[in-house]
Parts: sequence; C-alpha cells; structure tokens
Amino acid sequence: MVQPTRHPPIVDAEAASRRGYSHSFNEDAYMVSLDAHVFAVADGMGGHRDGHKASGLIVSMLAQNLEQPLPFEDRIVAAQTAIEEANAALYNETIIDPTLGISGSTVVVLVVGEGYACCLWVGDSRLYLMRRGRLYLISDDHSAEGGALTRAVGSAGTVSVERRLVEIADGDVFVLCSDGLLKGMTEEIMIDILAAGGDSVADRLLAKAVAGGSTDDITLVVVWARHDG
Repeated sequence: MVQPTRHPPIVDAEAASRRGYSHSFNEDAYMVSLDAHVFAVADGMGGHRDGHKASGLIVSMLAQNLEQPLPFEDRIVAAQTAIEEANAALYNETIIDPTLGISGSTVVVLVVGEGYACCLWVGDSRLYLMRRGRLYLISDDHSAEGGALTRAVGSAGTVSVERRLVEIADGDVFVLCSDGLLKGMTEEIMIDILAAGGDSVADRLLAKAVAGGSTDDITLVVVWARHDG
C-alpha cells in the first residue's frame, strides 16, 4: 500500500516577553526559528545566580546547534545535545568555584516536522496544544508540591531531558510559556484568546496575564501549524 506523502507544515509564530516588576533582569529567554521550525522558552531559576545568563546560554546553544537545515530526527537530537551542553557549561562553573552557587534554568523546546512535533523539556516551563477548541498540556512540570523545581538545566552534573511526540493536525496552535503566564490567567482564558485569533495573539496573552496580577517574568511563543491544500 502506498503511504500518502507528508508535506512540511506551514508554520508561523509570535513571541512576547516582559520583565517582572520585582526583578532587575528578565530571567526568561526565547528562540523563534521559522527556518529550522524550532521554538524554545527558558526561565532562569529565581533566587539563584545569573538566571538571565543561564536561560540566555541555553537559547544561544540551541540556535548554534540548529543553524543548518536538518531532518526532523536530527533536529531533535541537536536540541537535546544543546540542552546537555548548556547543562555541563553551567554546572562546571559551580564545580570550578562552589562559592558562586548554582546558575540554572528551565527550558521547553518545540521541534516541528512533517506530520509530527516533538516537545523536549526540563523544569516547569510548559508546552500547550490548542486543537479544535480544546487545550492540552503536552509537558509535565518537573516540580514538587509548592512549586519547587525537581529538575533544571545546570543544577546537577547530568540532566534528564524529557520528550514527547505529538502528531500534528491541521489548525493546531502551540503555546510555549514560562510559568509567569499562568500566574495571571486561567487555562480557560487562554482558550478564549487563542480561539479568537486575529493579530498579536502573543501580546494579548501577555497583557491579560499582567492584568490578571502576574508580577513574574512572562515569556511565551505562539506557534501555528497548518498544511497547504
């Protein structure tokens, strides 16, 4: 039996980010690569050293490892390798000078392929999928009761990167976000804004979270995937 040909999805994206009122730096960072079909959000660990540098390093290494066009499976491997390399670099700083303390970050990555998407994550930054009016949480928070992280990039000598593969349906909308977004809105409000569509969806989500009382850093990337014809 001849299998139908899968064509690369048409992908578009928006991003929005803001510094929390009580922070000196925005400790979040993000990546949007429409050429590589790779997207990421990283959230530097609050209360630890140089969270903004840790999140920035992860995003920088992701961009470096995915500069060249690669097949879907190779992009997944490249993304995981970038996270592992960032973990080693951050943890080695602590080994060299323990007085510096830990510098770490969460990260969630979306790699879009032909018919499938892969989520890779460490920590509590999230990937949501909006499909046919329903919102699904694709990632699982690596955190204990009370919100303390149980896993982060840079906090140990090795890092376990979790993965989940999702089949893409036409009209899917993905949202990658740091935990600051959900501190100012419910998932039901997110559904309403995504369903309304239109321009500047990412900006409207961020504004709603701020209006809802989130004082944390907020970063999100909204990704639309559809097939032509």
